[in-house]
Amino acid sequence: MPYTDIARGSRTFTTPRKQSEERAEITRLENELRAFVAIALQHGMRDYCEIRHPELTRELEEGLERAGRRAEVKYAYVMERLAQVPGLMASTGETGERTYYRNSEENVAYIEHSLWSKRFILSGIWVAPTHRGKGVAHCILRQLVEAADEAELGIELHHEPFGEEGLDKPALEAFYNRHGFQHHELTPGAMFRIPRSPLDHHGRS
Repeated sequence: MPYTDIARGSRTFTTPRKQSEERAEITRLENELRAFVAIALQHGMRDYCEIRHPELTRELEEGLERAGRRAEVKYAYVMERLAQVPGLMASTGETGERTYYRNSEENVAYIEHSLWSKRFILSGIWVAPTHRGKGVAHCILRQLVEAADEAELGIELHHEPFGEEGLDKPALEAFYNRHGFQHHELTPGAMFRIPRSPLDHHGRS
C-alpha cells in the first residue's frame, strides 16, 4: 500500500519484493495460529478456542469430522478386502474387532483390528498351531497391506508374542518388517506402516 513519508512530504510505494515478504509472513503467522488452535482442541481447550477464534475453530472441527468420515470409509473397504483372503472363509466376531478365518474343515486363524485416530490398528494375527508354517499369516497380512495401500490408510501395529508356541519378538518384528512395518516416532512402542503408492510397488518389483 502507498504511504506518505512525513519527513520528506512525498509518497513512496512498497516494492513487489516487500509485498511478497509481507504475504509470506502473514501466511506463516496464519499457519502457526491454525496449528496452535488445532493442538489446543486436541487438549480439551475447545471453549477457549471458540471464544478467541470461533471461525477457525469451526473450520478445523468440520475438517476433522470430514477426515474421520473418510477414515471410516477406508476402514470399511479394508475390512471388505480382509473378508476375501484366498482359500479362506471369513466371519466377524461379536465386537467387530476380530475376524476369524477357517477352511472347509476347521478354524485356521484370526486377526484383531480396530480404527483409532484415523489409523487401522492391527493388534495381532493368530494362527492355529497345526496351520503354522504354511503361509497363512503371510497371506492374511498381504491382503491387509494391499487393501490399506489402495485405501491410503496407515496401519499401526501392536503385537506381542502369543506365549511360547508362537514367534518370539525379534522374529515377529522381522516378519512385519518384510511387509513394510517399521518403528516410527509417530507410534512410540509400536510399529507403523505408511501406505505405499503404485510407484513404490513398481520400484520394488
